[in-house]
Amino acid sequence: MLDVAVKQDPTVAAGRRSAEAAWRAFLERFPQPKELVLIQPPLVPEQFFDVKTAQGGGYYNFPPTGLLYIATVAREERPDLEISLIDLNHLLLKQSHDPAFRYKVWQDVVREAIAGCEAPMVGVTFMFGTTKPCYVEVTSFVRREFPEVPVLSGGVQATFDYREILQDGQADLVTRREGEDQFRSFLRGLSDPATPPVPGLAFRLGEAIHEIDGPIEAAPLAADIRWAYDLIDISEYYAYGCLGAFSRYVGTDRRFCTVLTNRGCRARCTFCTVRNFNGFGVRQRSIQDVIDEVKFLRERKGVTYIDWLDDDLLWNRERALALFNGLAEQVPGLEWTASNGLIGVSVDEEMIDAMVRSGLKAYKIGIESGNDRRLKQIKKPTTKKKLRERNGWFKKYPEVLTSTNFIIGFPEETFGEMRDTFDFALELAWDWSSFYICQPLRGTEMFTDFEDLGDERTKEERYDKMINPGRSAERGEFGYRFKEAKRTYAGWEIFEIPEDTVPDLDQQKEIWFAFNLIANFLGNPCFQPGGNPLKIARWIEAIHSGYPYDASMAAALSHAYRLAGQVERADGLTARFLELCAGADYWQNRVRQFPELLLLAGLEQAPDWYEGEVPTALLRPLPTR
Repeated sequence: MLDVAVKQDPTVAAGRRSAEAAWRAFLERFPQPKELVLIQPPLVPEQFFDVKTAQGGGYYNFPPTGLLYIATVAREERPDLEISLIDLNHLLLKQSHDPAFRYKVWQDVVREAIAGCEAPMVGVTFMFGTTKPCYVEVTSFVRREFPEVPVLSGGVQATFDYREILQDGQADLVTRREGEDQFRSFLRGLSDPATPPVPGLAFRLGEAIHEIDGPIEAAPLAADIRWAYDLIDISEYYAYGCLGAFSRYVGTDRRFCTVLTNRGCRARCTFCTVRNFNGFGVRQRSIQDVIDEVKFLRERKGVTYIDWLDDDLLWNRERALALFNGLAEQVPGLEWTASNGLIGVSVDEEMIDAMVRSGLKAYKIGIESGNDRRLKQIKKPTTKKKLRERNGWFKKYPEVLTSTNFIIGFPEETFGEMRDTFDFALELAWDWSSFYICQPLRGTEMFTDFEDLGDERTKEERYDKMINPGRSAERGEFGYRFKEAKRTYAGWEIFEIPEDTVPDLDQQKEIWFAFNLIANFLGNPCFQPGGNPLKIARWIEAIHSGYPYDASMAAALSHAYRLAGQVERADGLTARFLELCAGADYWQNRVRQFPELLLLAGLEQAPDWYEGEVPTALLRPLPTR
């Protein structure tokens, strides 16, 4: 219908002709490149970068898969173009092990790489709004050092912030959405400016911002990116970071990589950018193409563990079963995880059997809410009834870690709805319940709801939006910056909040802390009779390396190892708990709110800074509803 409208409306047609004329003028002024330098910026800004966390492998070190696809387009269209890729995030994590480490070392690397090029153009990816400070710092540096070098950008956040990027001069050209077709169109236009541009291109010509409008077609998935792994050293990524806690759980000695089998998602969740970025529906690679890439990574690069990047890995049941059965047959010994979250209603007994046979070690299920009305409102393709029916299948393989994603703080969500989510997490009793505070993300349907409510988070992109409360500051603490004349409930008293109350952000942080501590630490199912304390200890160890100053994790680890009979190890973690608390008012306050942490840490006598006795039970009866 959009194509028809363009043909019939002379105003739209004139606008299209004007944009295409500007595009030709843009290309004619664009210097013919001989080299392409692709850059992945750091993920952690300098002010938040903790060397100890980096040295412990606690930061994300995801390979730049998206840039590998862009590099493949460049190779197909311009075989004579020299291509290099600089992963600044990996660079900093690796360099952090140098006693003379400087965060700004990345500038030396970028300067040297571009200065050594003949007629270069630079592409900088911008994936997440929370990494905006890093993206801006990199593009500003390139602009300052090499003002004549063209800068291109793309990625999820670049798609939604393209006007701001171009207006601020961070880039000359932005490829919106997935980017391959737009980048291909750009390269073809450089060869022949008369080539019609495809929708999704935005560029700056003089002081004016132009865009090629129209329906953006989804990129095909037939590209073979195996050659592009020669642009990076995938064999060392595992040594300097992680793919989240899952890769540390599988084993810090496992060489890892990420693989994409399809793009898009069947769901239309209002808090998620996938539908607006990838388009409607799910597009799939052929099963053998995926298996061949995994085999290549295993045989040629030494990779033994992968994490799927898919947003809807199980969309096509028959294809998913064929993929897992093919991996089990052709890549025996592979280990894999699904940290992006699976849609739970797609799991049945045959599916979980095939997943485990092919190497499944851990996975997440995105549930988001335990309130039926809220599930419908956010358009989550699941129901509590269907999840209850599948609960036995999720627990069929106790050696596999099963985690759930839950979100609190949806626009105008009441505490009663949040309590429904907490209660459902306890009812399911999976190994781990990941609670998150809902964040307003540009490009989502829900972002407008937050804007209408005047939420300050819609006005600024900050790195600490991506971190759970209590993890955002340097030592894993967040302060009590509560407004005067306003009561903020904390500790066990959060269950006294009237259920029709809509908690503000300060209160949500306290609710998040309590839900997380009670469900995952004080009442973790693995700590119960017949549970598997070593399994959850392995998981908490994986998380703790990313948050080394978190005293509650030290306490939980002490309890887990004590249950497993590893008393010496437990005692060491008890000492670590006391050490972390002794120097932190924050954790002493948390212990006063939750004195059960003392019992969890294995203490029989309270430390001097705590007035009171050590509790005799980890849990308290919750108020009836």
